[in-house]
Amino acid sequence: MKNSTKLIYGIIGLSSFYIYFNRNPNREIQQGIISPTDGFIEKIENNRIDIFIGLLDVHYQRAPISGTIINIQDFPSENKNIIIIESPTITITVERRSGILARSIRTFISIGDYIEKGTIIGRILLGSHTAIYPIYNPTVEVGNRILSGQTIGN
Repeated sequence: MKNSTKLIYGIIGLSSFYIYFNRNPNREIQQGIISPTDGFIEKIENNRIDIFIGLLDVHYQRAPISGTIINIQDFPSENKNIIIIESPTITITVERRSGILARSIRTFISIGDYIEKGTIIGRILLGSHTAIYPIYNPTVEVGNRILSGQTIGN
């Protein structure tokens, strides 16, 4: 195989992975408090659900409830971002952590915005972790594979 053919195949392969990695598929938004991201339930403890985002998971995050953004905090030294959403019945915190390599968390909303449940709130590039709390009545268990938009609590 010629070097130019190998280069073309390499470019096509990398381009395909880039497109796949950056996908943002439509999701059915279920009832209750929904998962903000795709991944595996890593831990459920102290009314907090930790979700591991794998390399091949969708890296966009969605609002777990409808409500007003009352706070956004960035912690660059910890590769962490916290978004607090308040509804008339509950206040939910979404904590996002980026991986060691990418260290990039993008937020698409601002303090004071009213957002509907399921709205895209941001993206973690090569993300590794999202947590949501408080969840008093989780409907998932450790090890479950979940998709954003899926019910994780009542």
